[in-house]
Amino acid sequence: MRDQVRVVLYGVGAIGRMVAQHLLRRKGYIIVGAIDIDKEIIGRDLGNVVGIKATIGVEVTDMVDDLLGSVKADVVIHATSSYLKDTYPQIMRCINAGLNVVSTCEELSYPWLKYPELASKIDRAALEKDVTVLGTGINPGFLMDTLPIVLTAPCLRIDSVKVTRMMYSGDRRISYQKKIGTGLSKKEFEEKIKTKEITGHVGFFESIAQVASALGWSIEEIVELPPEPVIAERELKTTYLIVKPGQVAGLRSIAYGVVNGKKVITLEFISHAGIEEPYDEVIIEGEPTIKERIIGGIHGDIGTVAMIINIIPKVLAARPGLLTMKDIISISASLGDVRIHLPRARLY
Repeated sequence: MRDQVRVVLYGVGAIGRMVAQHLLRRKGYIIVGAIDIDKEIIGRDLGNVVGIKATIGVEVTDMVDDLLGSVKADVVIHATSSYLKDTYPQIMRCINAGLNVVSTCEELSYPWLKYPELASKIDRAALEKDVTVLGTGINPGFLMDTLPIVLTAPCLRIDSVKVTRMMYSGDRRISYQKKIGTGLSKKEFEEKIKTKEITGHVGFFESIAQVASALGWSIEEIVELPPEPVIAERELKTTYLIVKPGQVAGLRSIAYGVVNGKKVITLEFISHAGIEEPYDEVIIEGEPTIKERIIGGIHGDIGTVAMIINIIPKVLAARPGLLTMKDIISISASLGDVRIHLPRARLY
């Protein structure tokens, strides 16, 4: 077995840089390429870009095909966009170069319901090239899908699943604080919702679809309600901003999935600068009822970077094709007709 896993970074933004910093400190990994479109970092040594004093001999480039076609690598860490229509060409380039892909693209975490055609094309290409493609992160990727899926394993019956993410935003990077409307007036917030400058949480649809698929539920409808502003009642200070009373401190988003006319999967994402007791919570109503709360919550950026790095060995050992987290970590309740969970080859 080779001594090191050879990694290409596709996207050297905030998350890509954090991934690089940690990979450079971990045994068994070597970064052999870095891709980005930011003119300020193209041509610079990656070590310099991510704040490592020593140069590592890898320059950031925007020549995607040249790099992917010439470098010897095992996996691409892809971190560019949340939306599959934007990332599809990038992912296909990696696949066609014969490289495994771990991506932070939220819509790639479970694209089979929203983008069945693109998902099938990615899957077929990955199978042909004998590589594995996975979309993951902290959310989607863990908190609102993988975690509740695993927590259903001790259940004989499940009536509903609810996941709540209560996240303090005041210590997050400025781009995130702006993304949730921090410091805006209510009117400004509403205008940015209309222009989609504020989208709320991306990945609700995929998390609900994945949970339903894992449990064998046939989802009838997934509803994502428009994000609502959370208005500050007192002055709030974040790492970058001061939010005055009456201004937007953040937002609240809700989505739910319907099975047999009932809301059976509910996801609630609340993130603002006034949260004093953050947490992540999963409540599974059934037999038995399970309630799990992570006091303090999991930091989004740290959790995403950890998920990306920790899943690399799993992806390299997995079967080829487009996989989801339920394929990687498969334990869950098996509801309804058990045959839907079994490969045909295992049935007599």
